[in-house]
Amino acid sequence: MTEIDVHKHLAESQQIAIVWSIQDVKEVRPDLTDAQAWEVLQLVERSHDANFGVSWETLDAAAHSLFGDTAKKNQRR
Repeated sequence: MTEIDVHKHLAESQQIAIVWSIQDVKEVRPDLTDAQAWEVLQLVERSHDANFGVSWETLDAAAHSLFGDTAKKNQRR
């Protein structure tokens, strides 16, 4: 497998990318498993609206939509 320098490729294409990970999802929803956090990211990607972008609130709303609410929620502000 060839390693790709993502930052170099984006710069050459004059593009940017903002990356969110399952660890970010777990910052707002520490009760989720890695697999559930990945589901959240996939939902956020499918429903992305460039007018609003992705934020901590977006991740939390997607997690709530998929898995309901939790008393353990850690609000990141």
